[in-house]
Amino acid sequence: MRRISARIWKFVDATALVAFCVMLVLVTAQIVFRYCLQVSVPWTEEAARWFYAWQIFLGSAVAAREKLHLRVTILVDYLPIAAQRVLDLIVGVVGLVFWSGVVWGSLIMIRSVYPVQAGSFPVSTSYMYLSIPVGLISMLVILFMDVTQAARQVARPGEGR
Repeated sequence: MRRISARIWKFVDATALVAFCVMLVLVTAQIVFRYCLQVSVPWTEEAARWFYAWQIFLGSAVAAREKLHLRVTILVDYLPIAAQRVLDLIVGVVGLVFWSGVVWGSLIMIRSVYPVQAGSFPVSTSYMYLSIPVGLISMLVILFMDVTQAARQVARPGEGR
């Protein structure tokens, strides 16, 4: 199972990196075409936006895996360890509910925009919105693992943090 998980995460990492590189090339090409060659190439802006969306949501999943998301703990640090564990569990469960709702809403959005094509090329805009559930489902898996770990820590109060 760990081998499959490692391969999936390697794919997510590589896809986020490729999305960033393609977006960078498209934006650079757009600048060169518009300001140096005085030619407008409208599809580069739209394509760059699509790759940006994929980069953001896949990158957010990678950041969640590496525990790099911003977390302000100045008040929580003053609580006793047992209260910190309970608070971690509550925040995790609230996060699961919230992100599940966002995934559900994104699936509704994908379904509603499926017939709409991109303005510059003949591809459904639903493929851009697909980045939301893909990235957030990855984050939900990580958050679920964090919640189960927090629940174990609440259930066994004698162990260290």
